[in-house]
Amino acid sequence: MSLSPARMTRICLYGAEATYSGACDFVWDAPPVGGRHKLILFLAQSDDASREADAASELAKFGFVDLHLGAGRPLEVESLNDPRMRAFSKHYEGALENGCSIVWYP
Repeated sequence: MSLSPARMTRICLYGAEATYSGACDFVWDAPPVGGRHKLILFLAQSDDASREADAASELAKFGFVDLHLGAGRPLEVESLNDPRMRAFSKHYEGALENGCSIVWYP
């Protein structure tokens, strides 16, 4: 059975810069407390609309505060076929499975 386009899950990317507070909802491979980092949030959505409030809420669950969040944009799945983008495939899959995935940069 295939889903109609209206019911398909889309992954949108949100670029951000934020400070890691250490106060998160779960244990994860987090950066050092107090560090300021650039981030990419992979967020599963039902459409391509930019949902900054939802993205900010997810980043707060990871322990990030003082957010500077950009507008979301849909990820074109075909772009993951580019060898330079293969590292992001696990984050795409993670977002499909868990609702979101995050990449943070030191």
